[in-house]
Amino acid sequence: MPNPPEGMRVCPTRADGVEALMAHTISIAECQKRQREHFHKCPTCVHQNANAAAPVVAFAAASREAPKPNGG
Repeated sequence: MPNPPEGMRVCPTRADGVEALMAHTISIAECQKRQREHFHKCPTCVHQNANAAAPVVAFAAASREAPKPNGG
């Protein structure tokens, strides 16, 4: 992933480490604005305020298949 200039971010920077097919360099202020406006790529972005403190493991756990019930 390219390193953006100081004070800028790559949008989106996916929390799972996969590079986005279409990414843009944006300012931190624009990033915050997109979050407030519920931009469709924000929920999976490492810069999303709700994800900032959450470990990346939470995303991996959510993608795992649910266990099969016994006796079925």
